[in-house]
Amino acid sequence: MQLSAFTHARLMRESTDRIERASRGQDEKERLVAQRILATPDSWSAWELEHSGLMRQVADFAALRNQAGALRHAALRLIHGKALFEYLKKHGVRGSARAKLLAHFHRTLLYEHAVVAEHTVYVRKACSYLCTNHLGAGLVQDPAFLDPMQQYETLYTEYFELYCSMLTCGHGGQSESAPALLPLLKQQLNEWRWVILNPKQSLPHLQRESELRRPTGDTQKLRLLKF
Repeated sequence: MQLSAFTHARLMRESTDRIERASRGQDEKERLVAQRILATPDSWSAWELEHSGLMRQVADFAALRNQAGALRHAALRLIHGKALFEYLKKHGVRGSARAKLLAHFHRTLLYEHAVVAEHTVYVRKACSYLCTNHLGAGLVQDPAFLDPMQQYETLYTEYFELYCSMLTCGHGGQSESAPALLPLLKQQLNEWRWVILNPKQSLPHLQRESELRRPTGDTQKLRLLKF
């Protein structure tokens, strides 16, 4: 088991190797973002410079446990940073709704520039998130990068989609209960963030969550009702 901290060079090598594997892998989403980064020397250099700065923040810690914490912080920021483009693509947002969202999140940019900027930001952050997850789960072997981080990303996607639908005046068919649901989702996000950033103290919480989501005889293979 690795006990000493990882160097910046090791973190970058693991990251670039992960992107190379993703570009040839079976996961279509991973493959597309990796190929985008590898497409030109400029796109690769821009990502490498940005990711290197991110990994420098991790490598500056002398203790492995602190590096794990830095990776968790980085992963959370990356989840937030790639959310807008994922929302636009998933829901096929076009026209005035897309213009309104881009104006909200890119207040200083013209629409055409905001479109390009958002796609560029997404590709780089999606690749860095791919690498950070690999480093956290595979290299550092931090359990926070397994179920807790996945739970947070799923919940943040739900929260962000609701937030965007409210900005665009109900785009996506949200119900009238949406404004009341938003703070509840935010509270859940804060709880999961605390779980991720405080793994030892949050162990009882994780055990309760595991018990709640464990399949039982009442939740497995329910008989379909025929009408």
